[in-house]
Amino acid sequence: MMIELFLVLFLISSLLVVLEKRLIRALVFLALASVFLILLLYLYRATDVALAFSIVSTGATTVLFLAIIKKLERFGYEREYH
Repeated sequence: MMIELFLVLFLISSLLVVLEKRLIRALVFLALASVFLILLLYLYRATDVALAFSIVSTGATTVLFLAIIKKLERFGYEREYH
């Protein structure tokens, strides 16, 4: 039951990443999708993979994308599409 719930939440958050037009919200949904995938890996008893993925995905990738978004704002890129 828990696996199916996390799978559905992972799919929903992944779809929201693709459909969201604002970059910061898309980044939040990407981090959320990563958390659900980490929980799925943990439930499948792949704890070493879940630990490595949590460091890379939730930590480094989110910080890297946030820095890129801030750098784009300096060059006049707007976060929202109208």
